[in-house]
Amino acid sequence: MKDILDTPAERELPPATAARMRADLMTSIRRPRRRRAVRLGIATVATAAAVVAGVAMVPNDGEAGHLAMGSGELSPTLHQALKQCLRWNAQHERLPVSMDDLSVAAEQGHRVLALFMTETGYFTCDVSRPPHEEASGGTSGERVWPQRKWLPGPIQRLLLTSTDFDGGDVAVTGRVSARVHRLVLEHGDGHTTTARMVNGVFGLLSEGASVTKDAELVSYDTTGAEIDRRLLFRPSDEFDNCYVDSSGTVVYGEPGADCRPAEPWGR
Repeated sequence: MKDILDTPAERELPPATAARMRADLMTSIRRPRRRRAVRLGIATVATAAAVVAGVAMVPNDGEAGHLAMGSGELSPTLHQALKQCLRWNAQHERLPVSMDDLSVAAEQGHRVLALFMTETGYFTCDVSRPPHEEASGGTSGERVWPQRKWLPGPIQRLLLTSTDFDGGDVAVTGRVSARVHRLVLEHGDGHTTTARMVNGVFGLLSEGASVTKDAELVSYDTTGAEIDRRLLFRPSDEFDNCYVDSSGTVVYGEPGADCRPAEPWGR
């Protein structure tokens, strides 16, 4: 998985903001195994205002969230935010994607989250622009995706951005197997946020209280039984077990004892 880092033009940012971004970026460089997209400050004219995302409002732990499951369900402001994502992607000439490749998009307040998928790879991003502030965001993607058909267990995280290094407000995208009926982020302090899922993918924007370093993603099946629990801030390529496909080939983790079956993913 490749994280995309686009250094902001500091001359367009307030001094305090530029200093914070430099510190965040240097921390990420010093810890290369942390496969987590770092939030970036990027000067832009695109906005992500608080609007309905073209579909019905969905109650979620007392909050109202919005979900779009395709390019035809986008509000004008959500559409502009996703165009900003596509511009960031095009700057690096990564995976060619368009609005037609949108799998899921979520909108909460001034934050937007999206996952684009093709037959070979994926691109995912978040955009945040509070009123009267510059836009910031994080991106992740992979042009060639050898493990596309398989998941390391019931869930695979593709993007994680956070306002603090291991906490604050978070945005998460990923994939789930057919066994997962409900996916919940436990903040680590008693609060929770429920992910929006559609066709084997999910988007999650934390709601209410800030997330702590002990936050976990918890999966449930159709009976309400817990089937998986994993730390949110653990590197996405670090596993307790290896996972093998139907032929016995290791697709995730290092070969060794206690390999488990990878779970199939299909859209």
